Amino acid sequence: MAKKGLNLPKERTFTGPALVWKRILAFITDILIINAVVFFPFKKIIGGLIPDFSSYSEAYHFLISNQSYTARLTAVSLVMALFAILYFVILEHKLRQTPGKILMNIFVESEVKELGFLQCVVRSIFVIPAFPFFLLWVIDPVFMVFTKGNRRLSEILSRTRTVETYRIG
Repeated sequence: MAKKGLNLPKERTFTGPALVWKRILAFITDILIINAVVFFPFKKIIGGLIPDFSSYSEAYHFLISNQSYTARLTAVSLVMALFAILYFVILEHKLRQTPGKILMNIFVESEVKELGFLQCVVRSIFVIPAFPFFLLWVIDPVFMVFTKGNRRLSEILSRTRTVETYRIG
């Protein structure tokens, strides 16, 4: 006996560029998570490395004249950056989403084959707090405004895009 039920048409969907406001909210969510999980625990370590200063110039002169403090601070900063990069790389590689992207219902896809680990690394190089990578903090948002599909420069370089599923009808 044949199973009877409603013969409704299948929902039609397509994948397209994620809306900019969703991308921004997802990124803010991810930065808040990284701040709470990664950066906050390092606050005591950094606080123990540098004494309190009354001005920026006083701190600058202290760091210039005390290379051992500068080296330790640089090492801690690089470890923090590594954890932040791993947050994006591992989650995007394994799930194609970070918690912020999950909340906004957006995800990462590759322009070629499956999303690769190296593609995820290239997407996330903006997190590295060193020249020239920190230039992406300015360049990536500018590219989003002026490129088709609101793509960041790091997405173009990694041959990835941030997308969402749209429903028709």
